[in-house]
Amino acid sequence: MALLITATGTACDQNTSGQQVVGQNEQKPAELTEATQSDMEALAKVMPKYNAVSNFSEGLAVVCDKETHLYGFIDKKGNEVIPCQYYYIGPNFNEGIAVVYKSSEDWCLIDKQGNEIASFGSPYRPGFHDGFHDGLMAILNSDAEKEGYIDKTGKVVIPAELDMDMCNGPISTNFSEGLRKWYDYRSQKSTFIDKTGNKVFECEGEAEDFSDGLAAVSRCTSDNDDFVCRIGFVDKTGSEVIPFNFKYAGYFVDGLCWAETENSCGFINREGKFELTGDYKTLVLEEDIECGECPLCPTFSEGLAWVCNKDGKFGYIDKTGKVIIPFRYEAAYEDEMEMYYQEPCHDFHDGLARIWDKDTDKYGFIDREGNEVFPCQFDTAEDLSEGLAVVMRDGKYGFIDAKGNCTLDLGK
Repeated sequence: MALLITATGTACDQNTSGQQVVGQNEQKPAELTEATQSDMEALAKVMPKYNAVSNFSEGLAVVCDKETHLYGFIDKKGNEVIPCQYYYIGPNFNEGIAVVYKSSEDWCLIDKQGNEIASFGSPYRPGFHDGFHDGLMAILNSDAEKEGYIDKTGKVVIPAELDMDMCNGPISTNFSEGLRKWYDYRSQKSTFIDKTGNKVFECEGEAEDFSDGLAAVSRCTSDNDDFVCRIGFVDKTGSEVIPFNFKYAGYFVDGLCWAETENSCGFINREGKFELTGDYKTLVLEEDIECGECPLCPTFSEGLAWVCNKDGKFGYIDKTGKVIIPFRYEAAYEDEMEMYYQEPCHDFHDGLARIWDKDTDKYGFIDREGNEVFPCQFDTAEDLSEGLAVVMRDGKYGFIDAKGNCTLDLGK
């Protein structure tokens, strides 16, 4: 998860892909290879055993046994490689390590063979995170008021003494590009530390994680109780590199970042200049209004980005601004709140993007030409990860692949 900075000076969670890029002449790791037809058939056979399933991460997916209600891991051939023996599983495998709970209080780190690396209980608990990043994972103290970090051996390398960001409760953050930030709402300053716990720099305002070497920062001033907030960007020394001119901003991917001023809306470059503008507007999600207005800002994925036009319709553009997939998707909108609560388009992963149909409240998938590989038929769906995506239809879990196969349809 990445935190998205808004003009209200608050931080809210936004998903990022975190996908590994593999060159044409490089051999893909086993977990990134496509599932074969025999894999899909094997997964179709074992799915009825489980009442909860996760996406694949590093070649393994979390499953919950229907009878025992215990958790374990399966591979892409449907083999239960780590038995369903755990009370709960936290983050799936990331950087070769997963967090599993042996009871409601006792948790440990395991490797992909199921070997226990380190065991924990009181006073520590895992942070609100998605596992290891840059070799470190967040931990909380028993009161969940202070945060620290452990390495892959389970050693505490930064004691749980760091104050945490606050937005209706604590929000733990990962290290991003070697730095971790936290915001002190009393001083209204952000501090970045390195992986030894030493302070690298401090800056005025509430900061985002680093992406492409830049971090968004929101600074607010008040004039007769009227708050005015503007967003700019700093580098890893804390120096301002893009002026504080923006009302909303996302994060940089491939040199472009979504941003909005009073007069313009689109993608800016690393100099802070708009490169792609058009008949666009920013999507604000109803679920995040308690943290202030938290816009869902688009990013480019596999060469395309979804955008919302002034009529409230969604489509996809390429990096020249050309409309590749027409504006034909609609979000769910709450008139009284004037907020969206369901976005219809998502990023591309492994050649497919997840879409949502307003009329049926179902999910489907399209390819980069806008063709429906899967019509909107699923009650829930995840983005593709390592060639597969978890879907649910009529209360049953399954997987889809980028070729148009669905395990729910196999064997019928």
